[in-house]
Amino acid sequence: MIARVRPFQLILEIESQGMSPRDFVQAHATDDRLFSGRFFSSEPLEVTPGDRVGVVLLVPGAPEKTEEVLPFLYHRLMLPRGTRSGWKLWLKHFQSQFSARLLSRHIIPEYRSIGGGTAINRLNREQSVELKARLISTDLLPGGVDVSTYIASPFGTPSMVQAARELQADGVTHVILLPLFPQYALETTGKALSMWESLVQKRVLDTRPTLAIYEFSTRSKYIAALSERIEEALQRFPRHIRPEVEILFAAHGIPTKGEANHRDPYPSLVEGTVKEIMSLRNDDRSYSLSFVRRRSWGDQVSVDLRERLRRMARAGSRAVVVVPVDYVTEQFDTAFLLDVRMREVAEAAGIPHYQVASGLNCHPLFMDGLTDLVVESLVAAPSEG
Repeated sequence: MIARVRPFQLILEIESQGMSPRDFVQAHATDDRLFSGRFFSSEPLEVTPGDRVGVVLLVPGAPEKTEEVLPFLYHRLMLPRGTRSGWKLWLKHFQSQFSARLLSRHIIPEYRSIGGGTAINRLNREQSVELKARLISTDLLPGGVDVSTYIASPFGTPSMVQAARELQADGVTHVILLPLFPQYALETTGKALSMWESLVQKRVLDTRPTLAIYEFSTRSKYIAALSERIEEALQRFPRHIRPEVEILFAAHGIPTKGEANHRDPYPSLVEGTVKEIMSLRNDDRSYSLSFVRRRSWGDQVSVDLRERLRRMARAGSRAVVVVPVDYVTEQFDTAFLLDVRMREVAEAAGIPHYQVASGLNCHPLFMDGLTDLVVESLVAAPSEG
């Protein structure tokens, strides 16, 4: 049986704070900062010996249990894209509740087929543990400063509220918000930073010096790690087919109606990532980029991506490697939609050789790059006198 979202409350962790849909919407910024990401300073934090820095990895998150799927979907659908009040707010609430119930009927069986969301969140936890180990072992941080890592999702499990409680309990004095979304987008990093700000405004989290990292879409180690994942995927093709393999980069699309999306930097940042990857590879093979657009979150695979594969087949392509470029771990999209559903589409279209590149996960180069970002975000405060 599918769990029911109670009419006037949000997901379980938000409920614990007594926030209604109106509270939730009002706590979120609807100004230009959603497009710029400037909710917090980007200047390095000054720290002194004895300070404790909390590095919060902002992640997509995933339901780990069947009963978490419905509230997770509701949360994503309910997150505001603009100012709402009165009847429009409650209409959005009931629409989100209804849509989440419909979507969950399709997604729950698919989640079960890939083992649920436990594996997805486990990869983020592994990244958190690995990053902390690297930060502890480096000699590049200011002396006498302790560093801890946390993971939090603006969409549900693992919740931001829980991460906030852990920060408080650990006595964190400074915060670095590190989104694991390589390219800044209103729908991901923007909403994550907005929600973190709302926790401060609601006094769920004490005010403390906070730095937010905007994006890392063209950082050299991130690009090099992606290129290595492509190379690994190419090795899964038969040797005689490898010279023919074309690269199809895939990224999530953004809504195209009702918002000023021309101001969202996400599409150009994705294109910049692809350009840097192929530049590093000396444009060694044919490639293209497809933005995966859905009618709503969790709906069927983008028509655009499906048609792109069919066009490639009609042009004579026999081998394709799909490379997700806007997430850094295995996601539901890669685990089921791209690797299962789209494989069927490719084979039916006449492309017999189809592979999906693995997520970066704890790739050493990628973890080195995250470590660099944290190190660059901290400086020793000038000594008095």
